[in-house]
Amino acid sequence: MMLQSIPAGFARPVYESQGTFRAILEAMSRPGSLVPLPVQADGPRGWSGGMASVVLTLCDMDTPVWLDAQAATDDARRFLRFHCACPLTDAPAKASFAVVLSHALMPSLDVLSLGSSEYPEQSTTVLLATDFDAAPGESISVMGPGVDGEERLPLSWLPPGFVADWRGNGRLFPRGVDLILVGQAHVVGLPRTLKMEDRPCM
Repeated sequence: MMLQSIPAGFARPVYESQGTFRAILEAMSRPGSLVPLPVQADGPRGWSGGMASVVLTLCDMDTPVWLDAQAATDDARRFLRFHCACPLTDAPAKASFAVVLSHALMPSLDVLSLGSSEYPEQSTTVLLATDFDAAPGESISVMGPGVDGEERLPLSWLPPGFVADWRGNGRLFPRGVDLILVGQAHVVGLPRTLKMEDRPCM
C-alpha cells in the first residue's frame, strides 16, 4: 500500500482536531443550530471535508465504525485504518459511530446500538452527510434541552421517514441514538433528548 494514496487528513492534527471537537460539542449543546467547522480535512474521495474532519476527531482504536455502502470504499477503509486505527464492522449494532453518506442508505435507528439502561452512552452516534445549502422547503418544530424555546429544522436535512423513527428513538431515553448532521463546512447536533413535532410555522 502506497502512503501517497492515502489522503493527508488534518494538516495540524492536534490543533485542528481540538477545534473540530469544540464545534461538535457546541452543536450537541445547541441542538438544531448550524455550527461552523474550523477546518475541512483532506479525506477519501466522495467524503466532504467536514465529514473527514468529524471522523478524524471522533474515531479511534476504541470505536468500531460502520460505513454505509456509499462510504465503504477501499479508499475510505485505508484512510480510517491509517489515520484512526479504528475497527470497521459490518454490524450496525456493534458500531460506536455510523458514517452515512447517502440519505437513501440511512438505516433504521433500531438496528443500531441503543446502549443500555446502565450504560446509555454505549450507543451509536450517526454521522449523517447533509447538504445544508439545499432548498429548505418544509420544516419541523424541534424543542428540548439546549433549544431556546422552539426552533425549526428543515426536513430537507433529514432522510425520508426519519421523523417517525426519531420519535421512537426518543421513547427509549436514556437509551437511544444520537446524530450529527455533517455538511461541507458545518455540523448540526441532534442529541436523543431533542423532540420533533409537526407544528405550523407561526
